[in-house]
Amino acid sequence: MNTSIRGERRGKIFAISLQRADKKNALTTGMYEVLTELFAEADRDAAVAVIHLTGSGDSFCAGNDLTDFMSAAERGETDSPGRAFLQQLHRQRKPIVAAVNGVAVGIGVTLLLHCDLAYAAAGATFRLPFVDLGLVPEGGSSALLPQMLGHRRAAELLLAGRKFDAETAVVMGIVNEACPADQLQAHSWSMAELLAAKPSQALLEAKAMLKKNPGRPLAAVIDSEIDQFMARLAGEEAQQVLRGLMKPGA
Repeated sequence: MNTSIRGERRGKIFAISLQRADKKNALTTGMYEVLTELFAEADRDAAVAVIHLTGSGDSFCAGNDLTDFMSAAERGETDSPGRAFLQQLHRQRKPIVAAVNGVAVGIGVTLLLHCDLAYAAAGATFRLPFVDLGLVPEGGSSALLPQMLGHRRAAELLLAGRKFDAETAVVMGIVNEACPADQLQAHSWSMAELLAAKPSQALLEAKAMLKKNPGRPLAAVIDSEIDQFMARLAGEEAQQVLRGLMKPGA
């Protein structure tokens, strides 16, 4: 296992942390490969309900390790393990809770667009400097940010590339909430625990609906929701919960 990344199951939560604090948790090709496998492992493990992702030191993730990626380009490589990681995030079935403990740059921001809940330390900073580096946006950000923010605000982030703070990230919907730095991990973990305590199959299906339904015709969404609702209502998971609520004193 790459020592720059730590992954372990704690109860129903799979905890992943970037442990390359001396390099501000910048990602190498090897780290991408480990991250892809850890996220896939979490989806395969029936005992895991939620993934919690964070960084170490003063940074969440400072983007790609430029030396590593320049070396790959010099070797003539035309693909990146980052593609596999981002595709894994896109198809991840189980909810992801992110704790942005500090600096988030490039992929450190775009991966948040694939998380279900994200919380940031009040002093965290964010930047998408792709154009300034002679590069282009990645991680689906050229589609997801305009959907979230509209063209002009997305263009300000992706073309101007200016740094912004945690409070601005909250306003834009990139993170849910800014927390005092000393409370971030406890708060994000408590949210992961909140999700992990819910009926597991209903949680998975609700996340899948949130990913699948935006952009579909509303009439089709209403019909598919009712179909899934009635199927769940007849299922054992919902029946067990509902029976418990109907007991005297519940």
